[in-house]
Formats: sequence, structure tokens, C-alpha cells
Amino acid sequence: MSQTVPEPLSKAQQEEFLALQDLHHGAFVRYVRAITRDSEQARDIVAETLLVALERFDTLRDPASFLFFLITIARRLFWRTGRWGRLFLRLEEKHEDLAVDADAAPDMQPDLRLLHECIARLPARQREALALFELAGLRLEEIRELQGGSLSGVKSRIARARQKLAAQLNERGEATAQERREGTIESIEIEAE
Repeated sequence: MSQTVPEPLSKAQQEEFLALQDLHHGAFVRYVRAITRDSEQARDIVAETLLVALERFDTLRDPASFLFFLITIARRLFWRTGRWGRLFLRLEEKHEDLAVDADAAPDMQPDLRLLHECIARLPARQREALALFELAGLRLEEIRELQGGSLSGVKSRIARARQKLAAQLNERGEATAQERREGTIESIEIEAE
């Protein structure tokens, strides 16, 4: 079996690739981080995906679908590594850097951590559909192409994910508010003594 060596990209193609990569880098990295939940693995998949995308850039027909192109490659690489079953694992302390945006205000970080914990509890296909739509910004048709099924199925997965997420956030928010009230009452009682 002989492999064909891809032709090197022209200077114009290289510049186009870099421009498209710069444009979609944030959404792409957010998606990869969401599926891996491990900063080291995310870096590996991003790097490998970009290498594969660069090698196959001449096969891209529409530059508007570059993000879809990257996500398709990353998803296949992730499947191939056999780590798909560990998708969206509950965050461990050593991976908290993925849950909290370093640029977020300190008072927002607990809320972001709570949001990520609740997302991790969603069923795998709903989590992926939600990440593809909300984090990566893919269109519903693109998500359907990645996940298979029908367009109404994709819409349904996203809607159910949003409903479950809202219910979990409300439940957790009420529990947290109750804990805060109890903590405040205890601190008032201690101060009164």
C-alpha cells in the first residue's frame, strides 16, 4: 500500500488556511475542550486536527464550512482514539481550568462551574448537540450531518438538553440559595452570641 504525498499548498492557500483558522479558532477550541474535558488531550486533538486539515485543505470546497471541516476531523480523531465513551466526564479538580473562564469575573466563576457540572450530567448525544450548537456555533443541518438522524431529531436533542439544563440549574440554584440562607442565619446567630 503506497500513500500519496499531498502537494504542498501554495502561499495563497496557506494564507487562506491561516485566516480561516484564526476566524474559527475560538469556537473550534471550545468544542474540542467540551468533548475532551482534559486540557492536554484537547491540545493534542487541536494540533492533530490542524495538521490533518492543512494536509487536506485542498479538498475543502466552501471556505464558509471551514469550522464544520475542523470539527468533523476532530470528532473522527476523538472517536479513533477510543475516548468517546469518556465524553464530558465530571470535572476533576486538576481540570478546573476548563470549567472556568480565566477572564470571567470572580463572582461569576462559581456560576460557570455549576453550569459545567450540570452540562456534564446531560445524556451524551444531547451534550454534544448542545456543544456543537451553542459553543461551536454550527447550524442545525451541520449537526445533523455529524450526529446522523433527522433535522427534527437534532432540534429535539437541543431542546431537551436546554430543558434538562434549566431544570438542573434551577434545582441546584435553589439548593445553593438555601445553603446560603442557612449559612447567613448561622453567622447571625454566632454574632448574636
